[in-house]
Amino acid sequence: MKLLSKYFLVLMILLSTSANSEVKFGIEGGFGFADMRAQQTAQTLANLSGSAVTYTYDEATWMGRVFADFPLADQVNAEIGYFFSGSLDATYTITGSSATESYDAMGVDAAIVFKQDTVYFKAGMHQSELNGSASLNIGGTTYNVSDTISGSGFFSWWRI
Repeated sequence: MKLLSKYFLVLMILLSTSANSEVKFGIEGGFGFADMRAQQTAQTLANLSGSAVTYTYDEATWMGRVFADFPLADQVNAEIGYFFSGSLDATYTITGSSATESYDAMGVDAAIVFKQDTVYFKAGMHQSELNGSASLNIGGTTYNVSDTISGSGFFSWWRI
């Protein structure tokens, strides 16, 4: 993903030259809601340990996106973006032990956008990366683990 981020930065710089004066840049932000399945994880830990498990978790985190939009034809634009999120965290507690998990996301996207007075249609694809880390504290000893999952997919959005 670091390589994709560097390519995105180079592309944004190239698009911002005077030859591409019709390029528009934007920033978007908001909140993303996700189900971390904390209740199921707590139940699994309770089943494995034979003890009651308490837990707390985030239901949402902030998200951001920077993008460039440039015309291809009348009413048709191309758009590229880089998106990222804050972390979603959960903590599980068993008498004398605890576990935490945390996830954040980032990626790049590209789309074709069709805009008319009353119609807006956007379709494209993304390359995303989900980073996760966890720690488990048992009897004063902490065990850490982390993993990254990458993937790609298609998206579309429309408004009439």
